[in-house]
Amino acid sequence: MCADKVRFTTKSVLDSATVSASSETAGLPATNVQDALVRRVYRTTGKLNEWVQFQASGGPTTVNCVFIGKHNFTKTASILWQGNSTSDWASGPALSVALSVATDARGAVIPKIGYYPAAAQTHEFWRLYVQDSANASVNLEMGRVMAGRYYEPTRNMRDGFTIGHNDPSRISMTAGRQGYANVKPRYVTFSYSVFDMDEATMDEFIGLFNEVGIHTAFVMSLDPDSRPTHNTIYCQFTDSFNQDQRILRQYNLQSVVFQEKN
Repeated sequence: MCADKVRFTTKSVLDSATVSASSETAGLPATNVQDALVRRVYRTTGKLNEWVQFQASGGPTTVNCVFIGKHNFTKTASILWQGNSTSDWASGPALSVALSVATDARGAVIPKIGYYPAAAQTHEFWRLYVQDSANASVNLEMGRVMAGRYYEPTRNMRDGFTIGHNDPSRISMTAGRQGYANVKPRYVTFSYSVFDMDEATMDEFIGLFNEVGIHTAFVMSLDPDSRPTHNTIYCQFTDSFNQDQRILRQYNLQSVVFQEKN
């Protein structure tokens, strides 16, 4: 049995925040990090001492999950997630945590970051600071940024997942010759079924589906403690699901698929 427990984050406290930034490229403003479309990126004009700041609309707010999607940072980038009671960062923020850029087994950067602190953090001002001098690009980019409070089901639904690695690229095949390809971003799917689920746990899952349906993207993590970036995705339910009632208010949850969006 895996020690990690599945976590879902459906709302970002940053979506209603006031956003400011160190720099912006025309047409790709910092407010794009609040856009639900993860590929609508914010682009800086440089790559040193760049930051995007959020002032929570309701004053100090608590988060225990941070997700950064569609970034172009290198694996040597210096990334800080910071929190403070004011926008005065020069005197030293109350919170400053170094985030790491994850890579796959071949050393390629995974263009997303998942972070789950050991304890919840509460601040009014939040800032993502990046310095990436080794970046071949003159600009830094990042897509959807979510920070909020995760939901963890009572029952650990981590075990039994199937992870699909998908390439939607289209290729033209010709016998004996190399074809042409329309290359598209690859994505993963998490799918699983749960048997002998009690009614309370089933109600929790139905509540999650009622909140997001198949239309709203959210953050899901299979391994928030041991692999917070590798196995965390910005995703949507691909379809509705069915539940089979067995006996004594026990249920089987039929196959459910979460599809990564990029």
